[in-house]
Formats: sequence, C-alpha cells, structure tokens
Amino acid sequence: MIYHILNGDALKDQFPKDIIGEKIIFRECLIDGPIESDSDEAFWKTRKNFISEEYQDLNYDTYSKAEIEKITKIPDKSEVYFWFEEDCFCQVNFWKAVSLLAAKNHKSYLVLPDEKSPYSFANLYQKDLQDQFQNAQLLTDSDLLLFRKLWDHYKGGNFEMLTNEISGYEGRFSFLSKAIKGIEEIKMQNLPAKILVKFKQQHPDSTFQDAFRHFCQISPHYGLGDLQVLRIWEKIG
Repeated sequence: MIYHILNGDALKDQFPKDIIGEKIIFRECLIDGPIESDSDEAFWKTRKNFISEEYQDLNYDTYSKAEIEKITKIPDKSEVYFWFEEDCFCQVNFWKAVSLLAAKNHKSYLVLPDEKSPYSFANLYQKDLQDQFQNAQLLTDSDLLLFRKLWDHYKGGNFEMLTNEISGYEGRFSFLSKAIKGIEEIKMQNLPAKILVKFKQQHPDSTFQDAFRHFCQISPHYGLGDLQVLRIWEKIG
C-alpha cells in the first residue's frame, strides 16, 4: 500500500493523477495556538476549541481530527510519503504526522518542494511535483526518531531544545535550523506581531493585504497563511 500525507487541500487539488496511492490531508496549523496536553483526547479537545473560537466553526472532529488520525491506521509494510514544505508551519505539522505513524516495517519518505520554491508546492507544476516525488528522501529509523523528538520538545514548549536535537543532522536536513530559528522567533520572541506593528507604524493607512504582502516578503520561512497573520493583525489594533 502507498500513502501520501499531504500538507493541505491545495496540494491535493494539484496532485498529479499519475502518482498512485491513498491521500491523507493534514488539516491543521499547529504552529498557532495551544497544544499542551497530557493525553491524545485532551490534545484534540484543545485544538478543537482553539480552531472553533479563533478561526471558524467547522466540524473539527470530521474535517481535521478524523482525517489526521488516518495516519495511525496505515498498515504495516506500507510506503508512506510525507509531502511537507520547509517552513515553520509545515515542519511542525510534519513532526506531528511522523509521531502518529505507528506502522512497522514500512518505508517512509519526505517529499519537499524544489530549491526554487522551498516554502510552497503551489508554485510548482505537475511535472515538478512528479520530479520531487521521484527524488523523495528515504527516512531512516533514526530520522523518524528525530522528528518524533522534535515534536515532543515542541509540544512541551521546550523550544530551546530543538536546536540541540538536530545536532548531527544538518547535512541531511539543512532546512531544519532555519525552521527552528523561525519557531523560536514566533513562540519565544513574538516576532510576527513585532513585524506587523512596525509596518503599521510606518504605513498607518495600509490595509491588511498590504501588511500580509510585506509579511510574506520578509518572513516566508514562517509559512503563516493569511488567516494566521490576520489574527495577529487584528490583535495589534
């Protein structure tokens, strides 16, 4: 069996039909909001409450939770392809996805966008996506353990431990250091809000669209979408 864990519905819509396998959509934004919990049940309840209150009143249990939990049901001896980008948003979701993979004797791969567009599959044509699929990086047991540890540190709010954990993996996953630096800037320094405050001070008549465009230009490695940035923009007044 072949499974493709995709970073969102946009990738599903542009996914090449020639690439066979079942698709699982990771519909979450774990870079944003609370995740601390002492059980799986508490984790999903925390996320459901946050998403419903801050974004939209969707049926989280079926739209997000049930879809993501399909990862736990992937059978043994499957081929699993993780399609995630290099930015903070995607990497945190990717670490969680890896932590949910319970299958044994399987082959896991990481599919990244090409170097021309490290933070967006959306900029790639189907031929590009097929090429990246062919160049997928095989993940060793040690790699998978690394990503599980990164998720555990992130979940526990131990952001300062992330950099220590990737020591020795810089050659295999060169993007991790920048993603982790971005996570620290988001979670420990509140830098996204500071960027928007400074922009608003310099451009008092600017619209949110202006601010979002500026934000994406100077911090694409955060990977924050318009909904996440709008939430910050509205809070700074």
